[in-house]
Amino acid sequence: MKLDLDMYYWLVKINVIQELPINNLFAHVDQILEEQFLNGIIVSQVLKQFDQKIDVDVKQGNSNGIRLFNWNNICKSLQQINITLDDDIKISIVKGDSQMLMQFLKELKQHYDMAFYVEEQVSTTTRFNSQQNEPQEIGIDEIDPEKPLNQTQSLLEFIIVSLCKHFNIKPKQAVGLLNQNYKQLSNILIKGNKGFKSVTNWLMELSKHINHIIKFVTYKIDILLSLLKAGLVSQNAEVCYWTLYIIEGIVINLPQKELLEDVYAWLIREHGGLIVLILSQQRYHQYLEQVCKIYSVVSQYNVFDFFDVQLRKILKSGKEYIDFINGIIQTIQIRDQMQELNLFELFASYAVKLFEPQHTTMERMTALKYFEHYWVFYPQQFVINQMEQYLLNSRKATRESSFAMRIFTYQSLFRILDNLALQKDKYAALLYKKLVFSLIENFDQKEVREFLVANFLMLIKKYSTIPIDILIIPMVKQLQIEQNEIQINIVDFQLLKSVCTHPKIDVNVTILMLDMLSKLYLSSIMFYQLAFQQIQLLLTRFIKSNPVQEFTFNLVKIAISEYYGNYQEHIKSNPKSILNRNPDENIKRQQFRSQIISLIKFIINLRSFELNELIKPVIAHFYLEIQQNLKTESKALFMLLGHFGDPQEILQEEQKKSQQINQQSQNPIFQNQIVKSQFQGSKVYQVQQNLNHSKSNKGIISQRDDPFKELRDEATKPTLTMLGNLSLNYDEQSLLKQFELL
Repeated sequence: MKLDLDMYYWLVKINVIQELPINNLFAHVDQILEEQFLNGIIVSQVLKQFDQKIDVDVKQGNSNGIRLFNWNNICKSLQQINITLDDDIKISIVKGDSQMLMQFLKELKQHYDMAFYVEEQVSTTTRFNSQQNEPQEIGIDEIDPEKPLNQTQSLLEFIIVSLCKHFNIKPKQAVGLLNQNYKQLSNILIKGNKGFKSVTNWLMELSKHINHIIKFVTYKIDILLSLLKAGLVSQNAEVCYWTLYIIEGIVINLPQKELLEDVYAWLIREHGGLIVLILSQQRYHQYLEQVCKIYSVVSQYNVFDFFDVQLRKILKSGKEYIDFINGIIQTIQIRDQMQELNLFELFASYAVKLFEPQHTTMERMTALKYFEHYWVFYPQQFVINQMEQYLLNSRKATRESSFAMRIFTYQSLFRILDNLALQKDKYAALLYKKLVFSLIENFDQKEVREFLVANFLMLIKKYSTIPIDILIIPMVKQLQIEQNEIQINIVDFQLLKSVCTHPKIDVNVTILMLDMLSKLYLSSIMFYQLAFQQIQLLLTRFIKSNPVQEFTFNLVKIAISEYYGNYQEHIKSNPKSILNRNPDENIKRQQFRSQIISLIKFIINLRSFELNELIKPVIAHFYLEIQQNLKTESKALFMLLGHFGDPQEILQEEQKKSQQINQQSQNPIFQNQIVKSQFQGSKVYQVQQNLNHSKSNKGIISQRDDPFKELRDEATKPTLTMLGNLSLNYDEQSLLKQFELL
């Protein structure tokens, strides 16, 4: 068993254990002492230091029964000092879990620091001596407890009269509170006096007479500060607030600035005000600005000594020190001093050392947190080399095995990006591109990817000027179908929906997204509804665009050919094979046909005249094909034809056109050349060239004697037919070119 040095020195200091051998920054505990830790004997001795009246009944021995007996008694004693021990932790300690024991001891030490330590040490200052510090002497018997406070003639008289008034005591009893270096008064400030109402009222009364009090502090201001010091770590937040208010009012309104040197001396001396202010800051974060105001005023003539010398004496570890700086760096009260002396580089040097590999994950997170605050709150002082160092360290952190470190770093980077975008800083583009690459790099890491996508979604909603193509193009590349599976989840759809309604989306990105969403719609039972919602948004918005119309027409042809193939297999299957087939499979096939009909119906209802004129003969042709080849009728296709007018008239017209095509299609080579030249001149083809997609012959639709024959052939294949000539497999050079557009 090992003790870290902080815990070891504390236990030695309070005379609970003797000195132990130290090696590799740990104190090594022998087996006998380890048994005393686990069976609760050491903890019982620690509790004795809290209060001599606490006497825990513990037995010697190392069996689980003795341990349980001892720890049950310890739990009862802990209640006397308002500390509770979770039953699960207690059972773990009884079973010999030394890590749980160390965690509990750390919590116990924290309570000790916040209660007994401060209560004992808060009064280790100059004793209250009215003859030494007051211009007038007054006897205790001469003090009138009913005297108005603004008529008191000395600090001693003021304090005693105010105590008598609010605690309903006599002057001699008030003096008793001030004896033994204010020990009893400190206890009241920390733990209350049958509650904290009387304590709060007393402090509020003092706050109303700050200007009157200042008249008496010309000689020894540390007397008043020491008297109030315990209130900074009170168990009641309101007591802490009013104590800070009084101290702040005193140091700001001092008649002679030379008195600040006395205040600074009180602050930094051993068991002085600094450690109590730090404890107060850690306990009551809501009063950070008040604490920092006191730091700023008191240390204004000793800034470097305060930050680099005095703080380091108390906050000995690098993590504690940088944590403290992270806590105050954002406050307005401290900024001027930091900028004036350029303390940022001093803090940065400590943070760089703290990020070195030998430190723990939490310590390295603390270092990264400092650079985040540095960049966000002081961008003008954050020079290029520090920026490069931070980005390099962040890149290392995002590739570590620790999941917590990776998420913490990405969260930090997004906070910086958010701030840079708000300030319209030129480095926002650089950071944005780096985070996009991180998304692609972590696409197979589900938790990290979801976190990144969620943050990108927030940015897109907040900043309408973000170039979304830089994000969407590589993302869509990753969301491609491989072996009928697609890597997509709900968070991706939320981002895609936001992109669909984004004001900066263009036709190129629209067609790319439609291509991916259409494949998903025709292949995924789980996500087809979500994909359909995105398709509806995009088509409703861009249906008037010629490239989108051409793409949509290709989509309809592919979808209806898939419908034909599915319907053909359903009709031609013998009844026996249908009965033997899994019922779920029949439902899936029926659902697939229903999806296609819903998609085509939606496209028709967009009422694009040019597009509908192209779609109408396609539907009619496939209806006739089903009627002639499969010897049945498709009620769904017949219903779709009803959206164009009388279905019978449309079918008769299509039959006439088919007869004319059969008569004129004597030269298939010539026909293929015409189709190819028309496609290369289309706007969809131009969009493909702009996206730098690789060419794929799989998507080219050829026409021979029967213009839909190849589509029907493709529908019988197990893989989904590519839409048009669009492919998601563009190269990395194309991606880099897109990034340069930012």
